[in-house]
Amino acid sequence: MRPLLTIVTELTAAGEMMQGATEVKTAIMKGNPLVLPSIRNHKDQEIFQVILMSLAKSYTDLGREQPPQKDKDYLANELADSIPRKFPSIRLHEIPLAFSNGIREKYGTFYGLSVVSFEKFIEAHLNSEAREQLAKEVLIPNKNKVPDLMTQFGVAKKNALNAFNELQSGKEMISGAVVYGFLDGLGLISFSAAEKWEFVEEACLYLTRMLNQQLISTGSRIKREEIQRKLNALQDRSAVDMIRSMSKRFALSAFFKSVVMEELDLEVLIEERRTMFITLNKTKHEN
Repeated sequence: MRPLLTIVTELTAAGEMMQGATEVKTAIMKGNPLVLPSIRNHKDQEIFQVILMSLAKSYTDLGREQPPQKDKDYLANELADSIPRKFPSIRLHEIPLAFSNGIREKYGTFYGLSVVSFEKFIEAHLNSEAREQLAKEVLIPNKNKVPDLMTQFGVAKKNALNAFNELQSGKEMISGAVVYGFLDGLGLISFSAAEKWEFVEEACLYLTRMLNQQLISTGSRIKREEIQRKLNALQDRSAVDMIRSMSKRFALSAFFKSVVMEELDLEVLIEERRTMFITLNKTKHEN
């Protein structure tokens, strides 16, 4: 069987069947593929074909014999059904990357190639620091070309409403820290110092538990050392950025829950502070 090409070339080949092939290459060249639509915007056959190609490449890269076509079709069909349902925020072209990193044990040791293991690769990819950084870059305005304040407000409001909808639908708020900063700047979030410290402690416990799970699951010595450094930094509270970011997520979640309980309209609350946002940021924007 002829070896498959690299991820970008592979996606270009798959893109010949997809209308958005040019958009994929352009987004990757710009450095942030998350500007593309999520997997929910693709047809079932497109999703199936990319997954099928990614599965074949995984076996090839591991030097394993390709399974019978019916077995690969079964895997691809199951994953084409489960991935959009369980991970609706993933982009189609992220799937080959997640599989590639997974079989190289960048997400920890795996045992066999199955529907479950490939789903775990996707989940680990979405929770990775690299992916979170890409999400932040999409949310934060481009520093080289700062949009006008009305546009900034509109984008920030949309991000806040999206995060609110994510919480209500049980999804993880990847933009939590950024949205918290926006709403806090508008004076909508007003937790006491004691409450903020509670969020900090909650964040530390969550991060410690998550890193300990990663420590158990990974077989890479280098990765284990990296995780242990993070755990040590959490223990002595020197991991300021990591703790602050996660505590803001917990604080934002608590604020959103209060909005729901009090039956408030978040969009109205934000719009009422549009003038405040423009006034507070006018000097900074002009400079």
